Amino acid sequence: MSIVKRRGFWVGVGIVLLVGVVAVLRVQEARTPEEPSPTVEELRAEQGIPVAVVTAERGSIELWEGFTGTVSGVRDAVVRARTADRVAQVLVAEGDRVSEGQLLVEVAGESTRARLRQVETQLRQAERAVERMRPLHEAGAISEQEWEDVLVREELAREELATVRDALELTSPLAGTVTEVMARPGVVPDPGDPFVRIADLSGLVVRSRVSASRAQAIRPGQRARVPGTEVEGEVRRVALQADPVTRLVEVEIAFGAGAGLVPGSFVSVEVLVDARDDALLIPREALRDEGVWVIDDEDRAHRRDVEAGLRSAATIELLEGVDAGERVVVEGASLLGDGTRVRVVSIDGEAR
Repeated sequence: MSIVKRRGFWVGVGIVLLVGVVAVLRVQEARTPEEPSPTVEELRAEQGIPVAVVTAERGSIELWEGFTGTVSGVRDAVVRARTADRVAQVLVAEGDRVSEGQLLVEVAGESTRARLRQVETQLRQAERAVERMRPLHEAGAISEQEWEDVLVREELAREELATVRDALELTSPLAGTVTEVMARPGVVPDPGDPFVRIADLSGLVVRSRVSASRAQAIRPGQRARVPGTEVEGEVRRVALQADPVTRLVEVEIAFGAGAGLVPGSFVSVEVLVDARDDALLIPREALRDEGVWVIDDEDRAHRRDVEAGLRSAATIELLEGVDAGERVVVEGASLLGDGTRVRVVSIDGEAR
């Protein structure tokens, strides 16, 4: 047999043997039972349920109560029409500083001016009567009752004159800033229509109306702030009686003149109603149905009933149930059972 033929023979034999070996291996592999894949529960038991935890620590907590109210000056007033007389002059504009008693608006009412002249005459007559009767009174020639009657007539005439003048010449009842002018020359108002609004802007006040239950936590002198700003003030007054119609209690919160608040605007404020300096604190999301999940040194979870104290927007004070330094679950608690093995993936906000 030639060399070429012998080589071909042996190559063929090798191929047959290789195919046979592969076939035998595949049969054995098919007969070998497969290992079952681990279940989710087995994986969790082996690796632990992933959770994020925080360390219960002592610190300060503040409880702020939010309200809304209208901004005004520390004092304000509205000057109103006293008669239906036509407006003759408006002597101020918005932003003007005015003093107490300063003339703001003049009206041109013929009937009122006629009444003014009449009352001026009555006052002059009353004053002359007093002067005539004075020496008689001093001499004892008239009774005390007659003298009192003369004085009363003079006083009534003087008051009537002031009333009529006030109807024609409207003045400011306080020193402050004109914040709004509603009167216009030539307009004929109804009695009681607003003409000018004045505010004492040496300080600002936010007036809010709250329920009686919320008002119980508010007291004069408590700190106040406008959320999202650095503006701070304090509670100035809490009404002692609720409004008989609305059943709400008025609260006044005072701020400084430079607070940047706009009189007449609507604003949100917060009042510090309670605080603790050395409280055991956890995040709000750690509390579930008045209990928490605590992780022990062997990374196993245990549920604890707790007693909560103050609750701020972000944290909760714990009075009982957890000690400082213990790890409390904030994420992943929904899959836990007592004694469940856990895998801490984050502690105090830092990944592990």
